[in-house]
Amino acid sequence: MSHRFISELRAGLTLKQFFIVRRVENRLTREGKRFLALVLGDRTGAVKARVWEETLKKCPHELSECDFVGVTGLVESYQGELQINVTYIEPVDKIRERGGLLHGFDPELLVLSTDRNREELWQELWELASTRLHPPLRDLVLAILERYQEELMVWPGAETVHHAYLGGLLEHTCSVARHACHSLEVYRFLNPDLVLAGAILHDIGKIKELSNPECPKRTVAGGLVGHIVLGWEMVREEARTLDFPDDHLLRELEHIIISHHGAAEFGSPVLPKTPEALLVYYLDEIDAKLHMARRHLELDAGDQEFTEYHRLLERRLYKSPNSREDLPLTDPETED
Repeated sequence: MSHRFISELRAGLTLKQFFIVRRVENRLTREGKRFLALVLGDRTGAVKARVWEETLKKCPHELSECDFVGVTGLVESYQGELQINVTYIEPVDKIRERGGLLHGFDPELLVLSTDRNREELWQELWELASTRLHPPLRDLVLAILERYQEELMVWPGAETVHHAYLGGLLEHTCSVARHACHSLEVYRFLNPDLVLAGAILHDIGKIKELSNPECPKRTVAGGLVGHIVLGWEMVREEARTLDFPDDHLLRELEHIIISHHGAAEFGSPVLPKTPEALLVYYLDEIDAKLHMARRHLELDAGDQEFTEYHRLLERRLYKSPNSREDLPLTDPETED
């Protein structure tokens, strides 16, 4: 059976195909029966799945996050959300060990990835830093980009919330940096070097907050400290290596990084207290929220005029018949 992408799933479909396990939790029903609550993924998104006790008796293999698995099941709608009622599940490694067939198994179909060309995104980011910034911030930003180029080419932008796929961090960073350049044409009283440097480096700590870009999970440092403080440390360490000559300028850049979530309840140690920090905070927020909105609209399988409730956006979104579905997630030629 050919792979049916998650973005194409509809209630009533019978599946026999492969997924990647994004999350696995052991739970109990009200009657005390064990079941598995899974999140399965492919390159178009993620879907919840349930493996009930009767099925677990037939499927004794332990499942772990990031396992590739063969799945048989039925797509159902539960409380307005699609999920898969799994009737059989087995890790691909176990299928191989017993000599089973893997027709249709292609890991590239199962790992979520940006639809943008990552080499082009990297080149765009490098050119923005090298041509729009001035020393000493240019030297600092280029040194950090060069040091972490390999990670930036593949790292996700988050564990689950937005840009949570291969190349997501690079895509998000380019988008925020691009918006920053446009904003600087309007708000000419801002320090352009601080704004652009902050836009490029605001999420650099995600590289140390997350591991395993194919199936992102939080590191111990990410869980205990978080990407905001980790990013501040990375910038401070590189500045020390370069013997950065302007302590005040460095402090203002660090302030942009540690305040870019906008409020303490969202993880920022301090509120944005400079115009440059305020701008980077709002640009980051705009890109993240619009990305969440588009993904929610894309994955909503209902036939109603409004989507299901989005917990983080705290609303149902209108499925406008005038939406431009043909456009990619970020299109530099249409953003002017």
